[in-house]
Amino acid sequence: MKFLWTIFLICFGLNAQNLDLNPEGKTSVGHVFGGDHKTWDALLKRHVSPEGKVNYQGFTKDREALEDYIEYLALKADGINAYSKEEQLAFWINAYNACTVKLICNNLPLSSIKDIPRPWKQTVMKSNNNSWSLNDIEHNILRKFDEPRIHFAINCASKSCPILANEAYKQHTLETQLNRAAERFFKDKSKNEYTSKRIYLSRIFLWFKRDFGNTDTLIALINHYTGGNIPSNTDISYLSYDWSLNN
Repeated sequence: MKFLWTIFLICFGLNAQNLDLNPEGKTSVGHVFGGDHKTWDALLKRHVSPEGKVNYQGFTKDREALEDYIEYLALKADGINAYSKEEQLAFWINAYNACTVKLICNNLPLSSIKDIPRPWKQTVMKSNNNSWSLNDIEHNILRKFDEPRIHFAINCASKSCPILANEAYKQHTLETQLNRAAERFFKDKSKNEYTSKRIYLSRIFLWFKRDFGNTDTLIALINHYTGGNIPSNTDISYLSYDWSLNN
């Protein structure tokens, strides 16, 4: 199975206490190409903990900045194919996560994303020529890059999901961030458990089995990120999924 192991992302540190979300009007949100995603990065640093706990009430206070960012992404999305694969991956990962946060904020209070009718099929981003649901972004765009680590980068607002990173994805250090997200997820004992006789994995590996290859490939991936030595013939079971809100 082919992996895109040469992808990169730039990560600019911003002072969350002195957010400059939109200093010159809506056009300031437009520093998307060139590795910036400045507004989304600032919002994440302000409202998401290093452990991935999301302050959705805090996001609602910055709703205008969040909506401006998604609006800008929508305007640029129709032409994103002209950019590198690295830029496209960062773009769509950020789009998926930002649109998920906005979907939750639009439906508060709630205890789970599954309390929202058809959450993954609703239109969450729209341009003059196209519209996208979360399913569209994940299945019709991101998964077609043949990059299984996207499953550790996109967040479905639930406790069993990979955490929402508190920084935006950017092209020049994307490889580092995707590896970090994968390692964090594989080593998280609330998501995966490893014993000498059986391993208990997140249902993500069941739902997206095709993306991770055969059992040998998957266990090799686990060993790579955990430093383990799990035999390829180890039995696999799948854990139940907690859809409670990750707040």
